[in-house]
Amino acid sequence: MEANFLASLIDSRSYVLIPVLYIILLLLRQTPRLEPWTHAWIVMGVSIISCFLYYGFVIQSFVEGVLVAGVSILLKDLIHVRIGTNGKNK
Repeated sequence: MEANFLASLIDSRSYVLIPVLYIILLLLRQTPRLEPWTHAWIVMGVSIISCFLYYGFVIQSFVEGVLVAGVSILLKDLIHVRIGTNGKNK
């Protein structure tokens, strides 16, 4: 899948959420009482709520929130695998 394909699906006004959600993922990773499987759900919830507040209560906002959350989680995984810190600090 090309990056242009993802860029065509996501509204350009939502790009600002990707680094914000990445930072939230990094902070959640440092929280000892949260299980790692909950991180994606928390980020998706924050993303969907943010898109609802920005675009209004329409189905397009929900889809935008899911896509932005998915891209930020994918970005985090790609960065951590590339750097090689995936198994550390878990």
